[in-house]
Amino acid sequence: MSTTNSFIKNSLLNFNRNILTIILGFASAVIIARVLGPEKQGIYTLIVLLPNMLVTFLNVGIGPASVYYVGKQKYSIETIVSTNIFLALIISAISIVIGILSIVLFRDTFFKGVPIIYLFIILSVLPLLFANSFLQAVFQGLQDFKVFNLVAIFGSIMNLVFLIIVVLLLRLNVIGAIISFFASVIAPTLILIIYLKKRNIIVRFKYISKEFIKDSLIYGYKAHLSNILAFVNYRADILMISYFLSPTAVGIYNVAVSIAEKLWVVSQPVSAVLFPRISSAKTDEERNNLTAKVARNVLLLSIIIGFILFLISDLFIEIMFGEKYKAASNIIKILLVGITLFSAERILSNDLAGRGKPELNLYTSLFTVIVNILLNLIFIPKWGFYGAAVATSVAYSLTFILKIWVFCYVTKSNVFSLLFINQLDIALYKQFFNKLRGLKN
Repeated sequence: MSTTNSFIKNSLLNFNRNILTIILGFASAVIIARVLGPEKQGIYTLIVLLPNMLVTFLNVGIGPASVYYVGKQKYSIETIVSTNIFLALIISAISIVIGILSIVLFRDTFFKGVPIIYLFIILSVLPLLFANSFLQAVFQGLQDFKVFNLVAIFGSIMNLVFLIIVVLLLRLNVIGAIISFFASVIAPTLILIIYLKKRNIIVRFKYISKEFIKDSLIYGYKAHLSNILAFVNYRADILMISYFLSPTAVGIYNVAVSIAEKLWVVSQPVSAVLFPRISSAKTDEERNNLTAKVARNVLLLSIIIGFILFLISDLFIEIMFGEKYKAASNIIKILLVGITLFSAERILSNDLAGRGKPELNLYTSLFTVIVNILLNLIFIPKWGFYGAAVATSVAYSLTFILKIWVFCYVTKSNVFSLLFINQLDIALYKQFFNKLRGLKN
C-alpha cells in the first residue's frame, strides 16, 4: 500500500472512531445533563477534572516520547512497554500524593460545593489512566490504529452502558457518574492487555531501560510542558468559572465546550496519524507536502462543519439538553471561531513534534496561555461564562496565527499552501463526489 493511501486509510479509521465516540459521548452527555442538572453536572465535571489535570501535569511526556521512539525503532517494543508500565506505577503514586495535597489546599477555592470524599475516591483511578496513556501511545507509534481506536471506542461504550444503568435507571446521580467514569477507564486497560498478549509482547523487569527513560525525559519534557500549557489553555476557563461563579455555571459551560470541541472530529484523527508519519518520514519535502495538504483541507472541512453547528446550536441544545442549558448555545457560537482555527493549529503542532521540535509548541503555547488567563480574569467577572468563551476563542485564534508564522519560518513553507485549497485538492473532491454518484447509480 502506498504511503498516501496508508495515511488516508488510517485517517479514515480514526475519523470513523471519532464519529462513533462523538455519538456515544453525546448520549452520555445528555444523560448526565438531564438526570444531574447543571449544578450536579458541574460538580461531576470538577471531580473528573482533578485526575485528568494530574495526568496532564505529571506524565512528563512519556506518551509523545513513546510515539517518537517507536517510529525511530531505537528501542525494542518490549523495552518501551515494560519501561512505560514501570513509569506509570511510579508516577501515579506520586500523583496520588500530590492529588491529596491539592484537595486539602484548594477544596474551598476551585472545588467549592464538591463533596471531598468523591475527590479522594477519584484519585484511585490514576494508575490506570497513566498506564492507558503510555500504552496506547505505543500502538499509535506502531501505527496500529485498529487497536488505538478500539481502546477509545470501548471506553466510550462502557461509559454509556454504565450511565444508563447506574445514573438513568438507578438514579445514583453523581456517584453513579463516577462509577461510569471508572468503567470507561478500566475497559481500555483490558483491551490494551489483550492486544499486548496477541502481539506476544512480554513485560519483564529486565526490559526496563534507564537509557530509554533518559531519552524519553529529554524528548518528553518539551512535549510535556507544551501539553501542560495546552491543557491550561483548554481548561483554565472551567477552573476560573468555578472560582468566580458556581458549579451550575460550570455545568452549563462544560456542555457548551464539550459540544463545540466536537468540531475537532476532523483534526483529531488526522493529527494522530500525522505524528508518527512525520516522525518516520525520510525528507523534509515529504513532510512539508503532506502537512500542507492536510492542514488546508482540515481547515476547510472544519469551517464547513463549524458553520453548520453555528446554525443548529439553538435547536440542538433545546432538544437534547433542555431549557436549563439554553445559555450554552450562545457559548457554543462564541467558541466556534477559535475552535475552528485551532483545528489547523493541531495539525501543525503534531508536524513539529514529529520533526523532533516539540519545544516550538511549548513557546507558542506559553504565550497564548498567558493571554488566555489574563482575558479570563478580565472577562469572567464582567460577562460571566460568556466572558470565558470570548477569552478562550481569542486565545485559540492567537495560537493559530502564531503557529502559522512559526511553522512557515521553520519549514520555509508557503503560508498560502497551508490555508487555501488548490486545484489538486478540488480535483480530488470532484473525484470523490463522482465516486459517490457512481455508487448511487
